Amino acid sequence: MILITCLAAVMLSCEDCFLPEDKDIIVVEGWIDDGGFPVVIVTRSLPVRLRDDGVRLDELSDYVEGRAKVTVSDGDTSVVLTGGRNKQYVPGYVYTSYYMRGVAGKTYTLTVETRGKTVQAVTTIPQYPPTVDSVVCRHLPSDTSMCEVTAYVRSNPGREEYFKSFYQEGADAQQFLSSFLGVVDGGVTDSVFTMPIIKGVSDYDKSDNTRYFANDTIVKLKISTMDDVSYEIWRSYEDNNRFRSMFMSSSVREVATNVEGGQGYWCGFNSFRLDFKAVPGTYPGNSI
Repeated sequence: MILITCLAAVMLSCEDCFLPEDKDIIVVEGWIDDGGFPVVIVTRSLPVRLRDDGVRLDELSDYVEGRAKVTVSDGDTSVVLTGGRNKQYVPGYVYTSYYMRGVAGKTYTLTVETRGKTVQAVTTIPQYPPTVDSVVCRHLPSDTSMCEVTAYVRSNPGREEYFKSFYQEGADAQQFLSSFLGVVDGGVTDSVFTMPIIKGVSDYDKSDNTRYFANDTIVKLKISTMDDVSYEIWRSYEDNNRFRSMFMSSSVREVATNVEGGQGYWCGFNSFRLDFKAVPGTYPGNSI
C-alpha cells in the first residue's frame, strides 16, 4: 500500500539541507489487509538530501535493511517474512509471506530484528470494511482533460470507525499512495460524507504536480477502515505532511508511531477497492 517508509526527515523546504544523522533508529512501514498478505519495509533513518528535482531514487537503497528478520504473529501462528527486491515499491525492497493472510477482527504482532536491535508493533484489522455508496468521476469544470474523483462513504452509528483513502495510478501500479486530506474520523461526520480522492505531490516526479487524474487513466482506489491507533498515526502524518503522497517523505520525529523501539507504523486495514477508468460516470460501492 500506500504509502512507503519514513526513511528520514526530508520535509525541509530549503535546497541542499540536512537533518542531523540518527543512525540508530529503525523505521518500519507495514500493513496487513483483511484477506491480504503482510507487507513490511524496513529502513534506517539516515538523512536524505532533498533537491529541487526531488529525492534521488538511487540514494535510497543504501538505507534499506535487507537482512532483517521480520516476523508476524496472530497469536496462534508465527510466520517469518521473506525479503526481496520489488521495483514496484520505493525503496524497492519488501518483506512478505504467502503463508499468512489477514483476517478481520484479529490482532497481529510485528517483530523486526536487525543490527542487534528489536522493534515491535501491534495492530488489529477492523471487523468491517467501509460502507461506500458510490464513487463519482467528473470532468474538472476548468479542464475537461482531467477528472476529479469523489467517494460517498456511509458512517455506521454504533461503530467506532476511522477511514483512510489511497490510490494507484496506471494499470501496472502496485504501490498505493496516500491521498491528500484522506483521513476521516467517522464519529464526527454526517451519516453520508464525501471523500475527495486527491493526488498527493510526487516526491520523485516533479513534473507530476496535478491533484487530479488524466482522462482514460486507470485508477485503483482503496478506502480502508483502521483502528484508533492507526488513525492517530495517519492524522499526525497529514497534519505535518499534507502535500506528500508517500509516507517516506515525512519527518519521522513529527509523526506518531506504534512501533516500540523504532519509528514508522504497522497498520491493519479492512478495505473497499475499486478499479476504474478516469472518465465521467458513477460507480457503485458496496452498500447494496
